[in-house]
Amino acid sequence: MKKAFKIIGIIILIIIVAAAVFILTYQPKKYSDFGVFTNLRDEVLMLLKEYKASERPVTQDFKEFTLNLSFPFNKLFGSDVIAVPLKSFQNDKMAVATITQFEIPPKSSYYRDFTLHIRPQYGLRVPVFHIDFMKPAPGTSGLCAMDFFNPDKENISLKDFFGSEVENIQKALSIVEKYQRSIEDGRGRITRYLDPYKSEYRFELKEPGTEDESVRKEYYQSVEEALKLVISAYLKSLHNVQLDASFAKRHEEKIKELVQLFYKNDFAIALGKRIFKEHFKKYWLDGFWNVQIDLKD
Repeated sequence: MKKAFKIIGIIILIIIVAAAVFILTYQPKKYSDFGVFTNLRDEVLMLLKEYKASERPVTQDFKEFTLNLSFPFNKLFGSDVIAVPLKSFQNDKMAVATITQFEIPPKSSYYRDFTLHIRPQYGLRVPVFHIDFMKPAPGTSGLCAMDFFNPDKENISLKDFFGSEVENIQKALSIVEKYQRSIEDGRGRITRYLDPYKSEYRFELKEPGTEDESVRKEYYQSVEEALKLVISAYLKSLHNVQLDASFAKRHEEKIKELVQLFYKNDFAIALGKRIFKEHFKKYWLDGFWNVQIDLKD
């Protein structure tokens, strides 16, 4: 019996050592985005310049910003240090238009994602625009979510907002239709709390799970084409909307309600607070929303 316990103990020890070695040496696979993230970033920067958007001060705060990661996040990202460059802009129609990415490691030009967030100025009957385009990560496939979050459906009509540009939105939807996640595949599962704000034009795309690079390239380039149509349509429509000062106060209240909803319920927010720590509110609240609000943890 003692011999049996000894053998079991040795086996357990071997398993523990093997697991420790695996954890210490593990590096997540790197994936190509075929230049798409850079293309999207350059496209947005070009359009923001055309619309005479000026750089916001928060951009300088995160120009050379890096995060030192400990376990398990260093294994999740594949580096002990990551850069999180953020560029944020504004003009008379946009309170904030922010591009941010995870660069792993810093100065490598290897980006794990592309995020764009635009909040209109208060008093404009315009939805909030958000894109999250992500490569595969340990345990998850590559994903792309895009939506026009409507904070006040009683007073903001997407049909009126987009007008003839809705044709380009529909064209974009048709381009990525085959990549849309189904309900059975988890569509909307972790964002149920946002259901009242979501639009009928929502992208919730899943990257094909394959090692065939030609299939992956087709996916990335299709999403790029669709997003460029959507970005252009949104910005064009936004800059055609006239300010309604009588709506500004209600609009501000509705935006703040949406911000609080995100902060309390979003999985990415919970993860971000653990990774960014004391820097998170500056990064997210100022960088993404440009609102004055006291958020309670």
